[in-house]
Amino acid sequence: MKTFKTTLTLLIFFLTSSYVLPQYGNVNGRQSNANFEANLAVNSQMRGRDIFQDVLQRSNKSELTLSDIEGEPYFKEQFSNGILFYKDSLNLGEFLIRYNAFTDEMESSNDSGNTVINKVDEISILLDNEKYVILNFLDDNNIIKKGFFIEKYRGENNGLFLKKYMTIKDGKEAKTSFHKSTPPSFVDHEKYYLKFSDNAPIEIKLKKNKVLNAFPDKKDLLEKFVAEKKLQLETEEDLIELSKFYNTLD
Repeated sequence: MKTFKTTLTLLIFFLTSSYVLPQYGNVNGRQSNANFEANLAVNSQMRGRDIFQDVLQRSNKSELTLSDIEGEPYFKEQFSNGILFYKDSLNLGEFLIRYNAFTDEMESSNDSGNTVINKVDEISILLDNEKYVILNFLDDNNIIKKGFFIEKYRGENNGLFLKKYMTIKDGKEAKTSFHKSTPPSFVDHEKYYLKFSDNAPIEIKLKKNKVLNAFPDKKDLLEKFVAEKKLQLETEEDLIELSKFYNTLD
């Protein structure tokens, strides 16, 4: 009964906050909408235009609209069946979700349109076999923000996370009649972050020295481990192996 009340309270919060979550799931995590597949087909063509335009204005590109830009702000445009969790163990239900990599928002779809899911601490979303979590981080302007990160590994003392996002590359006007103009376009990016205990995640470059220097201690042991395992620390697999080893150290 207590778990049910907690789940119900959380759903009410999501549904009554400034950004709302459409009622697609029930408290037991089972799909409650009989027209799930029909909605998936219809809404796969919808775009979060209001959300997008608001972000464009805040990024000083207010003269642009989505139709002006080549490509899409999604790594996967179609909505997928995602599962929303609170504190990992509390299943809040199934929803139609896609990640807007330009606005850093999870868009959820229902019959009335698209909305975005609140960035609430300790929620996570299982989407397309990836676990998205909310972390506080410093953006390029050293402003603290909440953002969606893909959890690649999480131990008791440290974790490895991937931030996938998009920016807009400016278009170019044709210099002469012999040249072609190019429209603005979406460009995708990836950054890896290490997180230690309750500290903010630290961006790391995939170079051996930079990765090792990002760890706060045990550098001698880490260097020995890297040498023994012949890790180059240029791949996600190497980063996960090193993170797991660090988590075993006292």
